[in-house]
Amino acid sequence: NKETASPGTTGKCMVMVTPDADRTMNTYLGITASFSEEEVSYDALKESQWLYVEGYLVASPSGQEAALKTLDFARKNSIKTALTMSDPNMVKFFRENFNALIGNGVDLLFCNEEEAIEFTGTNDFKEAREKLKTVSKSFVITLGKNGATLWDGKMFIDIEPHNVDALDSNGAGDMFAGAYLYGITNGH
Repeated sequence: NKETASPGTTGKCMVMVTPDADRTMNTYLGITASFSEEEVSYDALKESQWLYVEGYLVASPSGQEAALKTLDFARKNSIKTALTMSDPNMVKFFRENFNALIGNGVDLLFCNEEEAIEFTGTNDFKEAREKLKTVSKSFVITLGKNGATLWDGKMFIDIEPHNVDALDSNGAGDMFAGAYLYGITNGH
C-alpha cells in the first residue's frame, strides 16, 4: 500500500548467468534490509497453515528479531514452520543467527547441497543430511541438475531431475520451495 509503506529505496539484484545456466548474483536489499515486526500481519498468520521464513532475514538485526518473534508466534499457535537458508554466504557468515531461528527445530527446511554442508560443518553430503535430521522434522536439499533429496521424517527420498535445456537458474530455489509448499498444502 503506497500510503502506508515506509520510505526507502527499492532493492536491486544483478545476476550474471553463464552459458551452462549457472549464476552468480549481487543483491542490494534496499528497504527490505530494514524489515521488522511492523510488517508482520499476525492476523493473517493466524489463518495460515504454514509460516515460510526467508533466510536473508538473518543479515538484518530487525529482520532477525521479526523472524524470531514470528516463528515463536507460529509455534505457539500450531502453525507449521518452514525456513529456507537462501544463500551459502548467509549460512557462512550468519550461522549463529540461523541456529537461533531454528531453535528447537523447524517443521521444514529448504537448502541446497552447499548450504547443507556449510551449516552442518561437514565436508560430506551424506553426513550433512544426517545432521540436518536433528534440526528439522523434514527437509529438502536441492541438488541442481541432479534433482533433490527429501527427508520426510522417516526416510530419504531421492527426487530425480527432469532433463531440461536450462537457460537461467535464477530463482530456481524459490520456485522449488513455492511449488513444494503448494503441493503439501494441497494434499500431495
